[in-house]
Amino acid sequence: MSRDYDIGVQSVVFKDFSLAELLDELDDAPVTHLELWGHHLSPEHDEPTVAAGLDAVEASDVSVCGYGVVDLETPDEAREHFRFADRLGASYVTVNYPPAADAITEELVDLADEFGLDVGIHNYSSVHHDDLSRVFSTIDDARSVLDRYEHDRLGLCIDTGHFLVEDVVPEDVVRDLGDRINSCHLKDTSEAEIEDVPGAGQLDVASFVGLLDEHADLDAPLVVEYELPQDRAPDALREAVATVRDALDE
Repeated sequence: MSRDYDIGVQSVVFKDFSLAELLDELDDAPVTHLELWGHHLSPEHDEPTVAAGLDAVEASDVSVCGYGVVDLETPDEAREHFRFADRLGASYVTVNYPPAADAITEELVDLADEFGLDVGIHNYSSVHHDDLSRVFSTIDDARSVLDRYEHDRLGLCIDTGHFLVEDVVPEDVVRDLGDRINSCHLKDTSEAEIEDVPGAGQLDVASFVGLLDEHADLDAPLVVEYELPQDRAPDALREAVATVRDALDE
């Protein structure tokens, strides 16, 4: 049975590419959507750069589904990113911040309403963060905030790879918090690479997307993400998309 999900890619996959080079690669890639990372285009770029970037995205073969991951330390940092995501035509913003920072959560909820954008709280791991109290790394971290803020635009961006690094089973997250998952980064971890293409290591892609279909009501694309050597990035994307398509057809 074929499950109906679009497939996208996080632009961090091409972290050493310029935005123009990234879009050129995606012209021939089997994806329809892009989650745009601020390194490639952000509100911190000057207006001519932003305008040119928006024109390039508009002329490309992909559409921007989301923007992030945005790292937040204070509530007042969030607005410019929501305004920018709205300008991009994104449907959601992925965010990273300390789970105990209720003032940030409250600001995110307000901005979600104001801009009509979903907010995906992104989980991280010890791969990028030494102090895990500053990020969402467990099911309880996510549940503690989502249970207290039952807002239909506030949810979880489930990063399968980071959960796996922390020995959290992504399928368990879907069973527990599926109704709050609003975005997804499909990533794996393997003996070869700590951040690998989905299906190369511990992640059972077919089982995972099957549970998403059963427990979540996900409108956003399945976004492929990994951080491999850049000379491997284009071919790895084709490999990853083929794996995801096979899983969707099971």
